[in-house]
Amino acid sequence: MKSARILLSLVVALSLFASACSGGNGAPSSPGQYPVQGNSVHFDGDRYQLYWADPGGSLHHMDTHNLRLVQDPNGTFLEVPQGGGDPILHLRQDEPIVVDGQDRQGAFGSPWFPFLLGATLGSTFGGGGRGGQTIVINNPAPGESRSYDPSAPAYRYPPTGSFGRDDELHGSLDSSKPQTPDYTRVQPAPYAATGKTSGTGGGNAASNKSPVSGVSNATSAQAGGSGAGSAASNKGGFSSGSQGYASSGSGSSVGAGSKGVLPSGGGSGSLPSTGSSKGMGGARAPAGGRH
Repeated sequence: MKSARILLSLVVALSLFASACSGGNGAPSSPGQYPVQGNSVHFDGDRYQLYWADPGGSLHHMDTHNLRLVQDPNGTFLEVPQGGGDPILHLRQDEPIVVDGQDRQGAFGSPWFPFLLGATLGSTFGGGGRGGQTIVINNPAPGESRSYDPSAPAYRYPPTGSFGRDDELHGSLDSSKPQTPDYTRVQPAPYAATGKTSGTGGGNAASNKSPVSGVSNATSAQAGGSGAGSAASNKGGFSSGSQGYASSGSGSSVGAGSKGVLPSGGGSGSLPSTGSSKGMGGARAPAGGRH
């Protein structure tokens, strides 16, 4: 009996500790700024996932719809606002989010730069460097009246729902609500270049200028130029969500791919291993399970 009471006390203590560290979706429960594991941020077409570190250096897995993005020249970190509201992910301009995709070959990941409007990193991250395209568009999401300044937190989503495993995504569709845009309603955009849009809702990346070398418009892969969902394309799409590749009628995947998704639980063997932000290099992995 004594051993059972001790075990029960340990379970309760661990549960209270986990609750104090994070909210129900794995977000920190206390206001403040939290380092984010380098290259751990993913979007799968439905939810954002990342790893953040508590003051003791332990890593916690966050999995949520409700995440706002803002550009920050000082680094990449997660903020829980003092006055409440959804968490805010601060991102450097050159920090990518991995978009988890799927095509007929299986799973893959493509880099998405929400705040980088140009084909400047293709040789490093894949767009153009491996024969893929750089897709650039920055507009309000369908139904939204305006885009948000990069320095203002907003719900932001990839510029297109149709992309290939060698493509690179730049810019975003901005929204006032945490809901993946209806990509079938995204207006076909002219070729992307720095400048103002021409009849595409007031965005500041797509324009009617001449094509930039290695850059495609957001609907260049569409059949007949209608919509931006993966069903209208011979390319892939998101790995999850109602607009994901499997839900688009594009057919089931064949073979194996490298999705590169975050591990569902703790452990040190499968965590993202590249650099960190705001001094996170020595963060410890959680002992097990989701947080």
